[in-house]
Order: sequence, then C-alpha cells, then structure tokens
Amino acid sequence: MANILGIDYGQKYIGYAIGNDITLTSSTQGTIIYKNQKKLFQEIQDLINEWEIKLIILGLPINMDDTESKMSKKVRGFKEKIEKSLNIECKLHDERLSSFEAKEQNEIIKKNKIQPNPGIDALAAQVILESWLREKK
Repeated sequence: MANILGIDYGQKYIGYAIGNDITLTSSTQGTIIYKNQKKLFQEIQDLINEWEIKLIILGLPINMDDTESKMSKKVRGFKEKIEKSLNIECKLHDERLSSFEAKEQNEIIKKNKIQPNPGIDALAAQVILESWLREKK
C-alpha cells in the first residue's frame, strides 16, 4: 500500500501522523486547529496530496466497558464525510488508551526539552497509527 494518515479527531484540534505500512514506521506531523469543516477537509486533502496517502486510520473513542460515547458517533460521522468528500478509504481503530500513552510521551518530551514538541494531539495520532500498524503485522 504505502503512506497512511493517522488522525486523532477532536472538536477543535486534529492531531495527525504519517505512517508507512511497508516499513511499519510512523512519525508525528502536527495538529490542525480548525473552526469549520470546509477548511479542515482542505487541509486533509493537502496532506493526502503531499504525502500520497492511500488510507486514513481514524481513532475511534471507545469506553473501557466497550460501549460507545457521544464522541464515537461524531467520529463515525466524520469518517463517512472523509470517504465521501475526499474519495479515500478510512478505517476506524480503537483509540482507548492513546491519550494516556500520548500524555506520557509528552511528559518525556517536556522533561528532556525535546524540540519541536509535536503536542498531545499529534502524539495520540501516532499512537493510534502505530497500534494499527502493529495489529496489521
């Protein structure tokens, strides 16, 4: 396949990471701050074009008891809009512990003064994408 875009979807911020399913590696890229979906979809389209993305992995927030939250429904709707608007396959991936892991990584980055700090949203996107890549092996 090749390059994959991992997304951690939020109401105001979207963290994203780029991965590759051949090398099974990924890197954080950044966070998109958006006020409207038109701008957001244009930025995602730009990423697809720039990185020649073939697939999007979108984090699906699931509660620890396996139930879905209000945010899960929003993410499912976002997935459908991505597929229709951008004409690209988008898969959902359980992101249950991604925020916790991203916060731990962010603390290490801060403590060691690593620059640039990609931020929690981008780190969460990388955690989601790497989890999907590991399961794919």
